[in-house]
Amino acid sequence: WWAYYELGWGGWWFWDPVENASFMPWLAGAALLHSQAVTEKRGSFGGWTLLLAIATFSLSLLGTFLVRSGVLTSVHAFAADPGRGLFVLIFLGIVVGGSLVLYALRAPDTESNAKPFAPGSRETLLLLNNLLLTTACAMVLLGTLYPLLADTLDLGKISVGPPYFAMMFILLMAPLVALVPLGPLTRWQREQMATPLRLLLPWAVLALVAAVIAFFLAPQGQWKTAAGILGAVWVGAGTLRFVWTRLRSAGGRLTREMWGMVLAHLGIAVFLVGALLVEGLNLQRELAVKAGDTVTLGDYAFRFDGIVEREGPNYVSDRGTVQVLRDGRITHTLHPEKRRYRAGGQVMTESGIARGVFADAYVAIGESLGNDAWALRVHIKPFVRWIWAGALLMALGAVVTAFDRRFRSVRKDLQ
Repeated sequence: WWAYYELGWGGWWFWDPVENASFMPWLAGAALLHSQAVTEKRGSFGGWTLLLAIATFSLSLLGTFLVRSGVLTSVHAFAADPGRGLFVLIFLGIVVGGSLVLYALRAPDTESNAKPFAPGSRETLLLLNNLLLTTACAMVLLGTLYPLLADTLDLGKISVGPPYFAMMFILLMAPLVALVPLGPLTRWQREQMATPLRLLLPWAVLALVAAVIAFFLAPQGQWKTAAGILGAVWVGAGTLRFVWTRLRSAGGRLTREMWGMVLAHLGIAVFLVGALLVEGLNLQRELAVKAGDTVTLGDYAFRFDGIVEREGPNYVSDRGTVQVLRDGRITHTLHPEKRRYRAGGQVMTESGIARGVFADAYVAIGESLGNDAWALRVHIKPFVRWIWAGALLMALGAVVTAFDRRFRSVRKDLQ
């Protein structure tokens, strides 16, 4: 969200090393939540749960080291302080080393209550969930740290960019998305996979039909658009099928923990729409304009009305005025800026955004090109807000789960 609003690039994820540093503990933590559910309900995966807890906290410390030590050059990094970085690195070594030693000594005891489970059971699906999430986390870790290690060991300058991350991440996440609706409809310990597949067959057909329609209707990025619709309908409809099945069962009701799971899985569906459709359908133009020039992009027109210099509290700003028109009617007036801060002379871009549920019109100004001409970048960002809506739904699911009655009883016992 910060990169989208503040940097003027119009993107929301760049596989920047500091972005990756925050993403890795999220992946390990997601695996931890699912593994802990198996440990609590069935007594299995005790070793997995402990190891994932260690990994999640350790990756959080690693992220702190990468962001604050100065070993990375990034717009997201906070400071270059080798002394602080050395302290965090030593602390990280103590935490990781000590935790792994304790794990090695005690891990065999954690599986003493483990119960056997069939290949088609929910335990198996959650095991696959753990494997996919941890492998994705390891892939991001390798791509983030390998260039640093190669540089430190004088193996040459190596750059690992979005093509590596995007290809590998899609290969690992596609099966995970396919498994999301199956888990809640599958029973613990013993299950025939034909049962949940039969329940979800109509929704699988619906998802395929919706994806084919989206493929042929999309003006560009057909494969990304179709994949986004396919994944979103499959996950969303499958999750709602679980709610329907649960409510129709004898004495059926959903606990707060179940509602939290439903919200989190629906958040995945919403996120898939936002992430893949904005990547597939995004429109962009970058050109030189003078006051009075109009740029047409898709169904929108952008009229550039010039630049005015303004004094801010601690900066000087070149503030532009851009009228956004649709069907010949002005819908928004945007004021993108280029700010020069007096302390240090840092230059920052403030984008102008016309917000919409189904699309954003996005404008950023660049440098002066002389003769009263300015560089202007305009975007149409379909469904970009669905990315953050999906993240908020996932977070809301966590909040709802935290208020489940059994967690309150645990707190009372501890008191």
